[in-house]
Amino acid sequence: MQVNELLKTYNFHDSNVIKLIHENNTVIIKLDLCMWKQKGYQKGDLDLKEISLKFDPINHYIWDSKKAEKEIDYDTILDVSYYKDVLKMVLSDDEISIMSFRCSTVSYI
Repeated sequence: MQVNELLKTYNFHDSNVIKLIHENNTVIIKLDLCMWKQKGYQKGDLDLKEISLKFDPINHYIWDSKKAEKEIDYDTILDVSYYKDVLKMVLSDDEISIMSFRCSTVSYI
């Protein structure tokens, strides 16, 4: 799937990143997606759904934070943007963390 399609389909704001793995030109993000923020959500549906996304291949990876990627534990997604094939994700916990990388495809795992 194309990254721009993913961002048109889902609203990631307020969802929580459980785990972040960056290795071998791949980024894997495991998160609790806020289903109550999605189109078509109805009362009685699950509020959260755990999903994992694999961005592959990626390049120009940048991690801007005082904490290491391995310290991610239920950090809240404040913003996700995608411009000229660069995905930028802003996370919040005790610190603000910003991750960005160039990529055009993503898959569910």
